[in-house]
Amino acid sequence: MPPIILRNVTPTGIPLEAIFLPELGMNMISYKQGKIEVIDQSTRPLFEERFAGLGALIGPHFHHRLPATIPPIADESLFPHIARVKQKGVHEPFSHGIGRYASWKAEATPTALEAHLSGDDEWRGVRLSCLEGQNFQMHFRAELTPKELKIHFSVASETSSLVGLHYYYALPQGKGTVHSRIQSHVLENSAKKPPRWKMNEQQEVAISLGEEEIDTTFFPFTNPQSGKILLDAGSYQLEKRYRCDSPENAWQLYHPKAASFVCIEPLSSQDPRHPHLTRSALQVEIEILEAP
Repeated sequence: MPPIILRNVTPTGIPLEAIFLPELGMNMISYKQGKIEVIDQSTRPLFEERFAGLGALIGPHFHHRLPATIPPIADESLFPHIARVKQKGVHEPFSHGIGRYASWKAEATPTALEAHLSGDDEWRGVRLSCLEGQNFQMHFRAELTPKELKIHFSVASETSSLVGLHYYYALPQGKGTVHSRIQSHVLENSAKKPPRWKMNEQQEVAISLGEEEIDTTFFPFTNPQSGKILLDAGSYQLEKRYRCDSPENAWQLYHPKAASFVCIEPLSSQDPRHPHLTRSALQVEIEILEAP
């Protein structure tokens, strides 16, 4: 299936465009407003190497499963990326879930798409349930309005699962700041602790992106079922708003030291490494704003 390109125009006449690859994990390889590209195109080698980078998905699992829960793969040569990640000492063949690897069934209009993925589907002749270790149904819907990109992403599964967006946002100036109102605790590798960053009286935190390595789970302050995060990347701003169908949600901030990108990841679990639900959904709005 060819790329799906959604297009629209802002009320002031600026073109909007989002490009998805259904056959390659429903990766959103580009999201633009006029000349502003917010997906870090320098992460394309990660996408080509192991389906990461650009606009990758999360689900039905987060990051790496416990080794004992990873089902054996009869013929790993069908999936060449596995050898590449094993060379780096990674034993998880499908980091962040099979959703970012397999081919999705999708239909589209000029401004919207609907896509589905099931454990009964096959990828390179292997049932996805055999690769993920459980059966599941995932649904992804995207609509590009004159204001923003709206996404609905859901999962129903046999055992615990979650969904999330692992989009790599560009930092053209090599730095940026993330603003959000958060609760007074975070998770780092599932350990609960106070935030490393100072909060003001409104529980708002301003996280500078630069030399510090960040891989932290945050929880929204104002509403237990929704969050709002603002990225100031210098040459543009981006506001990400999400809602979840239960308080079982969080957002992950991932920024390797001195990286050219930052990932702001809404998640349908409070502890993404140990999800509890078998059904969950996220509604996400991503709005590109010009720099002030």
